[in-house]
Amino acid sequence: MAITDIPAFAHLTDTDIENLAVELDAIRLDIEDSRGERDARYIRRTVAAQRALEVAGRLMLAGSAKRSAWWAGTVTLALAKIVENMEIGHNVMHG
Repeated sequence: MAITDIPAFAHLTDTDIENLAVELDAIRLDIEDSRGERDARYIRRTVAAQRALEVAGRLMLAGSAKRSAWWAGTVTLALAKIVENMEIGHNVMHG
């Protein structure tokens, strides 16, 4: 399906579409150029925190004699997985 097949965009000329592409490319380049060491530090800190949560959760589960410790370990592991998938995975996927 082409953009011209959608009624809301059918009025756009080829020049309009090209101009939009140029503007979107400029936005992408601006974002890519703005990434740097600060972003890399953020990812490294997030990875370290996620790993610490995972280790802590596993230790709580391994040493849990009480149900509350089991719950705490489970919640900690769940939080580690959420951080891994939603923050680390998402940021790495988008570059």
